[in-house]
Amino acid sequence: MSDEPWDLASATGKGASDIGDAAAALGEVIAGLPGGGEQRDGQAEMAAAVHEVIAGGETLLCQAGTGVGKSFAYLVPAALAAAAGKRVVIATATLALQDQLVGKDLPLVAAGMAQRLGRPVRWEVLKGRNNYVCRHRFGEHAQQQFDLGDGPATPTELARRQQLAEISQWVPRTRTGDRSELAVAPDARVWSSVSVNSTECIGAERCPEGHRCFAEEARARSARAGIVVTNQHLYCIDLFGDGYLFGPHDAVVFDEAHQLEPVVTQVAGLEITPAGFTRLAAEARAVGAAGTAADAVADVSNRLADELGPLRDTRLGAITGDLASLLEVADSRVADLAAELRSAGDDAADLERLRVSRIAAESLTALRAALDPPQGTVILVEGRGRLRLAPLDVGDLLASRLWGRQACVLTSATLGPHFVGRLGVPAADHAYLAVDSPFDYRTNALLYCARHLPAPTSDAYRAAAIDELAELVATIGGRTLALFTSWRALNDTADALTERLSGIRVLRQGGELSNAALLDALGDNPATAVFGTMSFWQGVDVAGPALSLLAIDRLPFARPNEPLAAARREAAGSDAFMTVDVPNAADMLAQGVGRLIRTTADRGVVAVLDSRLATAGYRPRLLDPLPPMRRSIDQADAIEFLASIRNQHAA
Repeated sequence: MSDEPWDLASATGKGASDIGDAAAALGEVIAGLPGGGEQRDGQAEMAAAVHEVIAGGETLLCQAGTGVGKSFAYLVPAALAAAAGKRVVIATATLALQDQLVGKDLPLVAAGMAQRLGRPVRWEVLKGRNNYVCRHRFGEHAQQQFDLGDGPATPTELARRQQLAEISQWVPRTRTGDRSELAVAPDARVWSSVSVNSTECIGAERCPEGHRCFAEEARARSARAGIVVTNQHLYCIDLFGDGYLFGPHDAVVFDEAHQLEPVVTQVAGLEITPAGFTRLAAEARAVGAAGTAADAVADVSNRLADELGPLRDTRLGAITGDLASLLEVADSRVADLAAELRSAGDDAADLERLRVSRIAAESLTALRAALDPPQGTVILVEGRGRLRLAPLDVGDLLASRLWGRQACVLTSATLGPHFVGRLGVPAADHAYLAVDSPFDYRTNALLYCARHLPAPTSDAYRAAAIDELAELVATIGGRTLALFTSWRALNDTADALTERLSGIRVLRQGGELSNAALLDALGDNPATAVFGTMSFWQGVDVAGPALSLLAIDRLPFARPNEPLAAARREAAGSDAFMTVDVPNAADMLAQGVGRLIRTTADRGVVAVLDSRLATAGYRPRLLDPLPPMRRSIDQADAIEFLASIRNQHAA
């Protein structure tokens, strides 16, 4: 975060014509990098295109291959725009990239552009309200939640009290109240006791601590900043809300833009769960609501779980019958509870009742939307009793709220032209740019498809795929990230290879280690193989010799019975497989393959254990988005390449 906000009212230094072009400014930033840097033609091309789009208020989709340096290619034009008095919002899909921009890239851009701009580059970070400690909830209320009473404390209870004590020492010192400042991330229950989300917040005007609210102070700082870094989820909440958080701005940059469609799908939809009613009833009892009203809401939880259980992983044409009747009962009971909770005054206890009443109000909004959903809504039952409503097509939503209202830049390593239609970008009112990676993939990487394996639908496939993977991992001696499309496949393979691979640690997602700790383990000990599911296909960055084999067990097609994907296939008609399934699988495959080569020195093999990549008629659609690696269907080529890498590391 910048030390001081950039007050836009005073951003009257050098005008855009004096600042110069983006490519020259980028060159100065690259030249000033610690240890020197190398400006790449593709990076300069992207920076010039972003600069032009921001200046003209237009829309750009840019596919920037791994290694292009796309963050600098949009941060430099953003800094130029901010120096000219404009506001630019940068929205990422992951916290890791947000932290990289704020902690590393923006400080380097600021240092490199200080002389050209004649003043420091200033920026701010804006996160969701529940990322900031709430002064009102903090204190006696939080302490009471973890009162150990007379009985012996469990280790978990003692750990929570210790975390709360650390937060107590931190709050008087912090300027931002942002939980990312804490050395150790607190337990979810501990943090929820000292924070509120946007629904629970009673409003700065009513809150006795509103005049020094951390979340409101963060929003005020961001309103004065030329560059605001946030996440796509929060930006979309504001986009579909009242625009209070970000206010007027001249440009928005979506990095990791291939994630924008699922983010919009989530934000523009809603969900109703049995756990939600359980929580509401518990919160209401905690603030003194009558037991009868709270018990009636809790009863809905049990009945909803029973109703949704048999409908797991199905799509409903409409909410009718017993389910509709139950939601009407829930509406009436939650309304009664909300009315009781609203009788709040201004003392601390009554303000807590007001907070819970806002949770009840949100529940009512969801119930009434579910009973009368807008046209184009898909109704799903997912997992263990989650009723979800989601938009069938996000393009229309974005067309009415985003495109044409400010400059928009969308960038990702995997952002093919088909995203224009999927996101509703006006066909005649945008620019598209594809910038190739500077990496020498043909020399440093091999894409191997095990064409000889049985089809993935065959009963013989799993055993054959395990044999294949075992030989590849043994050849490289670890240094492996294996990506799976199902938990069952992951666990079956991990169990088998744990027994068969002597001297190699086989670690799996969902075990004792967190995802971050799994990647750390891969970097710390080369004799390691990490097995992960879909969350490891994107955003994972393991540079250097720690990763030399990336294995993919099956092509990442959506499950045929996945309700939302099925609805979108149905809407696409007879060509759904080629217009919905194949593009989605191609995007995810490209993301997975992109985990391997992260620097110019990296070498490795991508092994796809799904013969369809070499045999199916649609394989060109899957191969085209991939980096230009040398390709082979001969296992001997993969073994030879892996052995050469192992020998290189042993030398």
